[in-house]
Amino acid sequence: MKGFRKGLFSLCALLVTGALIAGCGAKPAEQTAATGNGSQAAAPSDEVLQKIKDTKTLLVGTDATFQPFEYKNAQNEYEGFDIELVKAVAKELGAEKVEFVDTDFKGLIPGLQGKKFDMIVSAMYITDERKQTIDFSQPYYPGGLTIMVQKGNEAIKSADDLKGKKVAVQIGTKSAKFLKEKYPEVKLVEVEKNVEMFLELESNRVDAVVTGMPAAKVYAKQSGKVKVLDVELTQEYYGYGVRKENKQFVAAIDKALKALKENGKQDEIVKKWFGE
Repeated sequence: MKGFRKGLFSLCALLVTGALIAGCGAKPAEQTAATGNGSQAAAPSDEVLQKIKDTKTLLVGTDATFQPFEYKNAQNEYEGFDIELVKAVAKELGAEKVEFVDTDFKGLIPGLQGKKFDMIVSAMYITDERKQTIDFSQPYYPGGLTIMVQKGNEAIKSADDLKGKKVAVQIGTKSAKFLKEKYPEVKLVEVEKNVEMFLELESNRVDAVVTGMPAAKVYAKQSGKVKVLDVELTQEYYGYGVRKENKQFVAAIDKALKALKENGKQDEIVKKWFGE
C-alpha cells in the first residue's frame, strides 16, 4: 500500500457564528452541526444535520460484502473498517446510533438520491464521474486497484497479461470501468457481490480478479489460495458519498474526520483492520 496515508486532504474549517448577535436584533448566521463534544449548534439548515439533531440517528447505505471494509459476522452484525470509522464519525456529529441499510453496490447512488439513507459508506472511490451525481467527503483512506491471481499462477504478472483472460470484477465498480476503458480485450466476468468475485477465482472459473488493494491483501492473507501482485493499476481514494444539496453535512463530516485524525482514533482503527 505504497504511500496510502499521503492522500488524506486537509479540510476547510466550519463557520459557526450565531453567538455574536444575541440581543442585538440582527439575524443569526448559518449554523453548523453538533460536534459531539457537548457543544450543540442551533437549528442547522441542512436537513440531514437537522435530522441527526432531532433523532440522534445516522442512516448509512453500505454493501456489506467487502471485507475488511464492511461485512456481516456470524451473528449478522455489521463489522469492518468502514463500519467502525463511520460510527466514530457519527459520534462526532452528535448521533448516538448508526443504522445500516444493506444495498447492492450498484444501487447505492440511486438509493442515496432516493433518500433511503443519509450517506454512502462502502469503500467507494472518489471519481469525477460519480462527482457529477453526488458529493464526497474528503478522502478517509487511500486505495488503488490491483490484480489478484491463484497462488501458483506465474503467467499473469501485469495488466497486459490480462488480455484475452477471464477477469472477475464487481458490477458498478471502478474495476469494471477501468478494464472496459483501458483493456477492452479482457473477458470481463461481472458479479453482484465481492465474495462471488473471489470464489470465481478460487474455483478456477476466472484467471484473475481486479479489485481494491487494501481488501485484496487482507483476503489473500486469510485465504491462502490466492496472491496479490505487486502491481498498482491506479491510485484512488475512498470517500463518503452525500447528496449534492447537503453541503453543510459534507463540511460536518470533514470536520469529524479531522478531529478523529487529530485525536488518534482514526489511526487506531486503521491499525486494527490493516495492521499499519
